[in-house]
Amino acid sequence: MRKIIIISLLVVTSLRCFPQFYPFDSIPGHLKKNADAVVRTEQCLYTVTAPGKAVQKMKKAVTLLNEDATYYRYLDIPYDKYSKVNYIKGAVYDEKGELIQFLGMQNVFDLSAVTGGTFYSDDRIKRMYFPVNRYPFTIEYEYEISYTSLFGYPDWSFQDYGNISVEKSGIQYVLPSGMRLRFSQQNLKNNADSVITGDKRIYTWQETNIPARSYLASNARFRFSTPVLYAAPEDFEYGGIRGSMRSWKELGTWVYEVNKGRDALPPDDMAVIKGIVEKYSGIKERIKAIYEYMQSRTRYVSIQIGIGGYQTADAISVSRNGFGDCKGLVNYTMALLKEAGIPSYFSLVKAGTSATDINTRFVDNQFNHIILCVPAARDTVWLECTSQELPFNYLGTFTCNRHVLLLTPEGGKIVKTPDFKSEQNILSRTGSVFMNITGKSAMRLSTFYGGYNFDAASGMFSLQSVQGMKRDLYSLLDYNDFSVESAEYSEEKSENPSCVFKFTTEINSLGTKQGDRIYFTPSIVKEEYLPGDTLALYIINSDITLDSIVYYLPEGYKIRSEPVNYSVKNEYGTYSYSLRNETGKVIFIRRVSFTRSIVPADKYIYFRKFWNDIAKTDRGIIVLDKTTNT
Repeated sequence: MRKIIIISLLVVTSLRCFPQFYPFDSIPGHLKKNADAVVRTEQCLYTVTAPGKAVQKMKKAVTLLNEDATYYRYLDIPYDKYSKVNYIKGAVYDEKGELIQFLGMQNVFDLSAVTGGTFYSDDRIKRMYFPVNRYPFTIEYEYEISYTSLFGYPDWSFQDYGNISVEKSGIQYVLPSGMRLRFSQQNLKNNADSVITGDKRIYTWQETNIPARSYLASNARFRFSTPVLYAAPEDFEYGGIRGSMRSWKELGTWVYEVNKGRDALPPDDMAVIKGIVEKYSGIKERIKAIYEYMQSRTRYVSIQIGIGGYQTADAISVSRNGFGDCKGLVNYTMALLKEAGIPSYFSLVKAGTSATDINTRFVDNQFNHIILCVPAARDTVWLECTSQELPFNYLGTFTCNRHVLLLTPEGGKIVKTPDFKSEQNILSRTGSVFMNITGKSAMRLSTFYGGYNFDAASGMFSLQSVQGMKRDLYSLLDYNDFSVESAEYSEEKSENPSCVFKFTTEINSLGTKQGDRIYFTPSIVKEEYLPGDTLALYIINSDITLDSIVYYLPEGYKIRSEPVNYSVKNEYGTYSYSLRNETGKVIFIRRVSFTRSIVPADKYIYFRKFWNDIAKTDRGIIVLDKTTNT
């Protein structure tokens, strides 16, 4: 029955037919909890007529509960030379579900898809703006797109974000009976509903009543699971070139063939490579010199033209222009290495600091980036070619520990990028605080970043001026009244790079004074509490965080009370908190380590207690008493 419901919604429904269709009061209470918006319905009908042709119809209604969901007011529909937007229509309803305004093609803007990071693209966007109304209010839209070239089918996320709840979300694929849909389900409650009717094969998925999650305060360690459907064809046609997704080998062959023969170099580059080969005898030394040469004369820009998402610009153009997108820069570096007699391979990767790895059991275009793999006798070298700053043979959290599709003359091969050992992923803070109850307390802190922490710190500080680093500290430090006196940053760019950030501050409100007593929290970092939802949780990386800070007590004060030392260890990590008293000072030491792992829903309560005990301990207070002179 779900397939009939979806088709009726998409084909028969007219927006004008449903006054009072989305009253706010009709939303179940549990879907309002923790939500900034509620998706009332979201349905997609995707009809494939041939390997390279399809029509997609979309219908969505969202009730915005507050201004944190204002991004829903901007509907962007991308299209290119292989697709056409046939129509768009929208409507706005008030809190009672009464129709306020109807929007049509006269409210649609046609824009270039070029953004600040894109040099050129023939992609475009149809954009509809929904007017601001008093919260809560509902927006609704429908649109249709025709495709004349396909590299794959749309995947479907049943929940947009953790702060969005969903009443109903579904997708339906309609294919000729002779074609087969390949799919992979993750975290779904309902399986596919599949039927054959006439000459059509219909696949339907529908999920309902998905609650929003409590806000997880910007903690990069964790990621919650979401319900997702991945879909792909067996055979496809893109840009007039037919291909197959029946195996990783066949998919890799298609991408390899599309990019083959675009590695010729200009004479100037050939002369430089000849000089590098003559200067360096070791293969790895040559690779490093070539990589740094590429970095010194190119920059990254996004370029999307023709079948630009999958075919690289030729190496001569990249060399001449001094810029390229990820595949263009990889192709150029590969051409330079080839000139030196060193083979290397395009590697398709699903990049992102907190992105999940691809599903290796499901052949699909799950990739959004390209890096370069250079096989070496003892140790394979991996190169991120879009950065002018990253060290040689270093992959940060953007692409480390991922399965990638290696493009070889024999076809695609799944391999994995290297990972950091937990002892490499160190963030270590050391410092001293000179407490002064009558004036400003002075803090000197030095933070060491190793392993995957390097690229986060480098991205934040390496291109900053001293004034810029100082400005950042005002938002990073959790003190009410302080001034930053100095800031200094340095890097060690080896294959296992590290960096150090030092600063000094003067703090007016380090503690709270009440009569003859002073109250202060020694822990600079205070972890946020985890919410009470019962959900599966991913701990993204293994790492170690260390704090060692000496607090010099103000003259005339002694410790009256302090938190007890605490330590805990389990399968997910360890935590220890200790204070050591010496004459006139207290030494605070904190250590947190985590192991990359999956916390299943039935263990979430156990893990939440472990984590919230850490958060509580971090907030422990030292009480100082003024001494009495006798």
